[in-house]
Amino acid sequence: MKMRTFASIFAVLLFALAAIPSFAASKTVYMLTVVGPIEPAMAEYVQQGIKRAEEHNAGAVLIKMDTPGGGYEPMRQIVQTMLDARVPIIVYVPSGGRAASAGTFITMAANIAAMAPVSNIGSAHPVFNAPGASGDQTDSVSKTMMAKVVNDASAYIISIADERGRNAKWAEQAVRKSVNVKATDAVKLGVIDFTADSVPQVLEKADGRTVRTKAGRVTLRTKDAPIEEINMNWAMQMLGLLGNPLVAYVLMLVAILGIIFEINNPGATFPGVIGIVALILLLFSFSVIPINTAGVVLVLLGIGLFIIDLKVPSHGVFTTGAILAFFMGSVMLFASGAPAFSVPIATIAAGTLAIALFFIFLVGWGAKALKMPVVTGVQGMMGKVVEARTDIAPTGQVFAEGTLWSAWTDGGMINKGERVRIVDMKGLKVKVERVVG
Repeated sequence: MKMRTFASIFAVLLFALAAIPSFAASKTVYMLTVVGPIEPAMAEYVQQGIKRAEEHNAGAVLIKMDTPGGGYEPMRQIVQTMLDARVPIIVYVPSGGRAASAGTFITMAANIAAMAPVSNIGSAHPVFNAPGASGDQTDSVSKTMMAKVVNDASAYIISIADERGRNAKWAEQAVRKSVNVKATDAVKLGVIDFTADSVPQVLEKADGRTVRTKAGRVTLRTKDAPIEEINMNWAMQMLGLLGNPLVAYVLMLVAILGIIFEINNPGATFPGVIGIVALILLLFSFSVIPINTAGVVLVLLGIGLFIIDLKVPSHGVFTTGAILAFFMGSVMLFASGAPAFSVPIATIAAGTLAIALFFIFLVGWGAKALKMPVVTGVQGMMGKVVEARTDIAPTGQVFAEGTLWSAWTDGGMINKGERVRIVDMKGLKVKVERVVG
């Protein structure tokens, strides 16, 4: 009997030991890489990554982040997902990286926040409009509206800091006064938990810490844990690319060039198709990138003045106005906001120059065409040398301008195949004479 009891206990111990590797394998750390602006595609990527980690019972999710900031709503989506997560969330800003603007909110929302010594966090003052506003600069919305935006953002980041036990006073200053600190100071201020030189060191320092998730209190076991990287799929990468302001600016240029070329040259087809596709993609980009209404109006005004100059030569007056309007509109749209949604002035200047040269070329081409002899209608037919397709005695047919024409002659009979010259035209009939020599 004792032998059977001993055997049973031994079997249970063996079963428990066999289960240990399985338990360790379930503590994989899922790593997400967030580099660049915080936009809808990035928010979807983070949300799906955290959901996947929960489904696979991961030990933690590590978000490796370097961002200049981004959209207000995508940031809130990420933060809310982090706060509702059933797995611990670690945010790490690598060497040379930053957690600016929206990145500050995301870092504050982590269960464990770490940064490399050479990195910084802060500057979370709202730059763009809140949902429903029409511009992307402080001076493009009323002071009352901006005050509401700042107050909302301040209250939000304070609530995040309180939830995670971080320095709420500093968090409020990051929003209201755009304060920004380096990693070592962030640790002293209680903004982040510690500094680390690498991802393995982050996991080593996080090991043993107890955090609170939606599933309850969890003690991290991350030292030497296996890491599984989750990358964006191609669809998310494409949508993320359309959220890049530089890509949006190029799409705007392509749309303008393609559509205007098609208007000026009906039937070209290919430029028009490319222009329409670029315009549709641009509309999606503008749904992601906050736009300035005044900037849009100025860009449209510039295009309108260019088109007018094509039809009504103004000795450069309309063209000059168009260049100025297009450049200033482009600056308002793409170069006057936060770094996350800005295009360098040099790029905008180059784009404006390309548009200007394109329209100047079209204007010059049109003026040259007006000086050329008419090649259509009655004037275009007169004097043409064509071939008689039948005997003309005194009537018959000739081939001109890609089609057959009824013809007559006052001279002698003209044989089929002879060369004749068109000397008159009445309706759809042409008068011809034999070409001698």
